Amino acid sequence: MKSIQLPLLLTSILGLTACIDLGARFMYEQDDLETDSGNAVGMCTTEINPATDRLLFSPLPKSWAKGYWDRNNLPKGMLYFTCDGSTPLLPKGCQGNSLTTPQLRRYWKKHDLMVGSVEFDCHNGIPKSYKNH
Repeated sequence: MKSIQLPLLLTSILGLTACIDLGARFMYEQDDLETDSGNAVGMCTTEINPATDRLLFSPLPKSWAKGYWDRNNLPKGMLYFTCDGSTPLLPKGCQGNSLTTPQLRRYWKKHDLMVGSVEFDCHNGIPKSYKNH
């Protein structure tokens, strides 16, 4: 009887360990929205990371995206925006027009801009990507 109990006990412990591991992964691994280059889309924030003294990066989980877009009056599917403090805004082209994600993608292509650019150096109405963006 003891020879059967030990394998059952070990199997139970291993099974519980696997459940705990999978549960922790589910809690901490979120399915975040990604940009065209595969980077996580970050929410606008004014919170400072005390370790780096820079703005805290908070990825936008897919499950929160609709609410984030609705609360901030952004078009559904918006992946690129500029931040005014904790408020996300649509990026603007050199003519001052707001650009949705599909419009922004066409803008990058038309003007041979760096993919992911949301702020532009406009000289005579012609955009160039800022080097640090």
